[in-house]
Amino acid sequence: MKILVFLSIVIHLNSFSQKIKAYYLSSELREISGLESLNDTLFIAVNDGGNEPLLYLINQKGKILKTCRINNASNIDWEDLTLDHEGNLYIADIGNNSNRRTKMQILRVKVDSILQADSVTSAIYSFTYPNQEESQANIRDLNFDAESLSFYNDSLWIFTKNRSIPFDGKSTVYAIHSKDLNIGNWCKKGEIVPGIKSWKYDSFTSSTIYKDTFYLITYNKLVIAKRKSNSFEIVNKKRFLKFNQRESIAISPSGKIFIANEGHFLLGKQSLTSYINE
Repeated sequence: MKILVFLSIVIHLNSFSQKIKAYYLSSELREISGLESLNDTLFIAVNDGGNEPLLYLINQKGKILKTCRINNASNIDWEDLTLDHEGNLYIADIGNNSNRRTKMQILRVKVDSILQADSVTSAIYSFTYPNQEESQANIRDLNFDAESLSFYNDSLWIFTKNRSIPFDGKSTVYAIHSKDLNIGNWCKKGEIVPGIKSWKYDSFTSSTIYKDTFYLITYNKLVIAKRKSNSFEIVNKKRFLKFNQRESIAISPSGKIFIANEGHFLLGKQSLTSYINE
């Protein structure tokens, strides 16, 4: 039986203005799409689809310290990164702008290998969302694109990027236990609605976990949500003062929020900005 799980929503919508520092990124990261914190000063970043399958180690000012190539994969559409508790980095090759891609991929590599070598081999796990092939051509169900991946309670969690027409704002949530990746049995775990204006304002572009709480971003806001039983509860929303192509979020162990913007000819250069987490 398919169960649609909706949200109870508690919203405090205010401006997210507690900016600490902003740094421009190298042109090598013009299409940055994923960011993950290794510690308070070291991060891993990746570019969007069509770029080289490279992992970038950067510091908190966005300076590239090292690159590492995934030698057995191509960057079809890399969109996000997450870490588990055993030192595994997961790369979400799950971008699907046209809604016609039927095989997504999760890549897994050891962080220690990335730090020690210039190239590594990844484990690759392919999957298809439940019911995807049946509805992918329906413009009312353009909800199989995704840019958000997080590790929580021994499972990987994906929040889709809704482009349905008419737009209803619903992001479908899927999860799988990390030990079941080779089986590929992702399960639907509910829906979350960041807003209903349009996908440019209200579709998730990245997510991360901090203290059992999901932090998700759209181009114009930060959404903070908790998993409650079989549903989600949005506990806060914070609107950014400026609209931008925000594609990545990470939170350091000390709790500082880092958000990366992709370069855009109208919105400005690619950058890494840190914020106070209040």
